[in-house]
Amino acid sequence: MNLALFLHVNLKTVSVTNKMRTVAQREQTIRSVTNPLPGSISYTNKRPLNVPGKYDRWELLDFVCDYHPHLSRATWNKVCEDGLIRYQQRIIFANEKVRVGQQLSRHIPDTIEPAVNANLKIISWEEPLIVFDKPAPLPIHPCGRFNKNSMTHILALAFPEEKLRPAHRLDANTTGLILFSNCREVSQKLHQQFEQGLAKKSYLCKIHGQPQWDNHLCSLPVSRQAENAGTRVIDEKNGQFAQTRFIVLQRNEDGTALLEAIPITGRTNQIRVHLWHMGYPIVGDPVYLQNHQQGKFQTMSIDCPSMALHSWKITIEHPVLKETISYQTLRPDWG
Repeated sequence: MNLALFLHVNLKTVSVTNKMRTVAQREQTIRSVTNPLPGSISYTNKRPLNVPGKYDRWELLDFVCDYHPHLSRATWNKVCEDGLIRYQQRIIFANEKVRVGQQLSRHIPDTIEPAVNANLKIISWEEPLIVFDKPAPLPIHPCGRFNKNSMTHILALAFPEEKLRPAHRLDANTTGLILFSNCREVSQKLHQQFEQGLAKKSYLCKIHGQPQWDNHLCSLPVSRQAENAGTRVIDEKNGQFAQTRFIVLQRNEDGTALLEAIPITGRTNQIRVHLWHMGYPIVGDPVYLQNHQQGKFQTMSIDCPSMALHSWKITIEHPVLKETISYQTLRPDWG
């Protein structure tokens, strides 16, 4: 079945009530499931702990210590002693051998997640494409300290029948446009456009310092592996090819500048790393600091001033209509 026919058949099954929801009603639904935030109520967090081939027949304690070395052996031993690692609901102990492919789970009782900004705005809801204006801080996917307080989990609570899937990445601290789809095949096709550089993105960013150039193409390679706090750096020997075009829009009296950043490739933290390496870190960035220093935490506290990086414009080929379509948000207060 071709994609257009697939969508015609499947979208006809959406209920009449669902079709007639307005944007305002959908935004109200989001507000209702995030007041209070889902991760603000104590719960037992069950995190997947799958066993790669390297660890076949390792003892559990040796496996978790080697696989997640950020926690001490004493901490992992206590986790095992407390019966907080399980396989198919059965507690497994520190000296038990694990097998490749086992899907273990680590239970973290009394979990309360950091607060996030859940004030999501809907730019467009034209199935199968849904476009949001994302606030910050708000992670897209469960990660690190965040599980229920993530955009995908919130949307699943608000619209369980839709099965919304993001088509590309956006950092937790970055605001602005992000595309979702309620069709797996459409989501995959959109994802391919972003991965292959066919989708065009434009960001606004406010930086410390004022470049002498007005228009600059940065082609510095970005490291393949994350360092402390998940950061990337410039790695001219082994890094991935990365290009960003920067255009100065405004130079401010306080020594900052407003830029348009157009990523040509899509490496992790690419815009932030390029600017930081050139000596122009983004205002409010919690990781890529001034004077080439690095912070310790990727995701900001909700009480911190916003990081001045905003997903401003996106242009794609509509995966069904095969027409070029563009979206744009309002400029943020700092821009």
